Amino acid sequence: MSQSLSEAIKLADLVIIGIGKEWNWVRNGVINDPRYTKIIDYCNKDDNKWLLPIVEYEYSVFNSDKRIEDAYVALRKLIGDKKYFLVSDIVLHDALNYGFDDEKSVYPCGNMNYLQTAVSEDGLFDIRDADSFQSLVKEIHSIINDSDGEFDTDRVFNKPEIDGKELYLNQKRSDYNQVSYNESSYIDKWNIYLQFLSRSLNSNLLLLELGVGLDFPTVIRWPFEKVTFINKKAHLMRVNEKLFHHTPEIKDKTESVEMNSVDFVLQESKGL
Repeated sequence: MSQSLSEAIKLADLVIIGIGKEWNWVRNGVINDPRYTKIIDYCNKDDNKWLLPIVEYEYSVFNSDKRIEDAYVALRKLIGDKKYFLVSDIVLHDALNYGFDDEKSVYPCGNMNYLQTAVSEDGLFDIRDADSFQSLVKEIHSIINDSDGEFDTDRVFNKPEIDGKELYLNQKRSDYNQVSYNESSYIDKWNIYLQFLSRSLNSNLLLLELGVGLDFPTVIRWPFEKVTFINKKAHLMRVNEKLFHHTPEIKDKTESVEMNSVDFVLQESKGL
């Protein structure tokens, strides 16, 4: 790497931060926690796939990841008073808990705060007020916490619903192919982000892409490459332990770092 992250931030007028799947501690945690092995196997059966997002929600409520917490704190310190915008393709709004401004952040792929039906026109429902959903979360938590993950795999879980309609987390997911994703929770912030992006064309812009995969490449990965190509003063720093490669057209304006992006931020923040 030709320059440190702090040096790259210092040289920039504006910074756009892209957060991706390497920061999804819930997805990684559920897979690696032995208490969840049996219920994840249960969720992998075709008729039970609807339950996995709710298991992930339960994990997010009752667990945490200090490494991720420390990384967000470190990243915020590195950004300092630089003008920035954060865009994420994961549904965990963790950055907002560690100093990042809600008005300067957008999460276009969803959240853990709202539910919706399969029809986007039905609107959003506050997750805290959905009794059938919360009841199911408590049921899952009891299996994990009280029974150490053991349960009868013939057990039938009741799908959460409202007025006879099944409820889903307000998330853009590959396993929600029957759901029309309701965009209303983020669309205003997305428009603010696009305005920020349009004002950056004549600025020294650092595009800091951290752990972004190919689940939703039109949200961060491809747009970052396009902006880097168009903006003569843009610089892309792509950090990923596997998908760190960049396109040949922007090779002179891109640094590709083959490293887990969370570890990278923690490493670059040493000495702050």
